[in-house]
Amino acid sequence: MMQTQNKLRILIVDDSISMRTILRALLNNDDYEVVGDLSSGAKLLFNIAKLNPHIICLDYHLPDTDGLSLLKEIHKEYPHIAVVMITGNINHTLEHTAAEAGTAGFIHKPFSQEQIITVLQKVAHTQRLLMVAARKINPFVERPYHAKAVIADDSQTLRRLLTAILTHMGVEVIAEAYDGKQAAELVSKHKPDIVCLDFEMPVMNGLEALKIIHKQDTPTKTVMITSTASREMLIRATKFGAKGYIIKPFHPDKVTQTISQILAQ
Repeated sequence: MMQTQNKLRILIVDDSISMRTILRALLNNDDYEVVGDLSSGAKLLFNIAKLNPHIICLDYHLPDTDGLSLLKEIHKEYPHIAVVMITGNINHTLEHTAAEAGTAGFIHKPFSQEQIITVLQKVAHTQRLLMVAARKINPFVERPYHAKAVIADDSQTLRRLLTAILTHMGVEVIAEAYDGKQAAELVSKHKPDIVCLDFEMPVMNGLEALKIIHKQDTPTKTVMITSTASREMLIRATKFGAKGYIIKPFHPDKVTQTISQILAQ
């Protein structure tokens, strides 16, 4: 059994006692420890400082405030914490705004055990890798970077992990995007050596952004990020200029290998 100190600490914020009870029952296991649950956002920042969670499951609709406002506060004060938004319906406008504010993912009500486990496993995997990366010494702190990159993913946590991996291999992340439209604009503006482009993003997906980037007069090479793309989608991405793929959940060594091979082309 995993020792308590190796578990990821989770804080639940939801005004429904039944939801909090279900989440607590599902998430208290060998991988996670639920360190607290709140029915409102009134004392959230105080409890974050007290409980030091790695992940917060945050309901969008709360009696005293909305989850989006709290998400922005958390991201400002504690950018290392992964926030998973709990929503009652699929609202693309909300998801876009939440992605911009720094969410790590979404749990949609009514949720299934499988959905919660899948979302939390992805977030937890990334958080653990970030914790490892934070302990490593960056060999390029006092040396010049040899390439520049733009990264685009609607998960703030995954963007942080990619930034850490690229930084440690000597690639400077000069800009981040949370949707495909923004990614295409940033590539046009900065003309980086490489762009890491997620397939699934709000406003404009990665494939549509790739088409625009492919038409731009830039030397930028594109690597696609995916966990669900079909073979047909991968073939289409290659047709529009993608040079390689990173499969989520990814391992730093695999990302380093893929990026190095693409930059050497």
